[in-house]
Amino acid sequence: MQNLDLTNLVLGAWLLFVVIKRQLAPKVVRFKMKFFVLVVLLGAASIGDAFNKQHLQISPSQVVVFGGLSLASAIIFALLRAWSYRFWVDDNGLVMRQGNWLTLVWWVVGIAGHLGVDRLWTGSSVTLLLYLGVTLLVQRGCVWWLAGRKYPTEMRANAELQAERHHDRSEGKRCRD
Repeated sequence: MQNLDLTNLVLGAWLLFVVIKRQLAPKVVRFKMKFFVLVVLLGAASIGDAFNKQHLQISPSQVVVFGGLSLASAIIFALLRAWSYRFWVDDNGLVMRQGNWLTLVWWVVGIAGHLGVDRLWTGSSVTLLLYLGVTLLVQRGCVWWLAGRKYPTEMRANAELQAERHHDRSEGKRCRD
């Protein structure tokens, strides 16, 4: 299980570095799910590999207890990070967001707690990517919701920009095909 453990730690560390760096910088509020769903799927595949190739043994009661705690932790820390964001409207009328030191603290506490539980549960970091995918997906959804509550009219411009970019990418893909 060492190779799978190392792979999860390296991918998780890279993903965390990129995500935290982006969350501390001012960004337009968007809700792009594809990347986070991909991370969730990679995390699920990693757990599947641990069962199939590394012979990971987990009892049903462990799945309920540790899996439930991990899911609750992913959701709780996603919500805490989203609530730590600052929201404002830029000169172009788009809703912006930026994390702060508290966002970083919630990341450190959440990841440290998850890694500790993962070590107790599986003896590795096999569930890290799944945890990251779930927590990022919930956080992104919560940020979109919070921004929409604070700036309901202005969020229409964000949604239009997102739809326009999605349309442009789809058109570009069709032109290349």
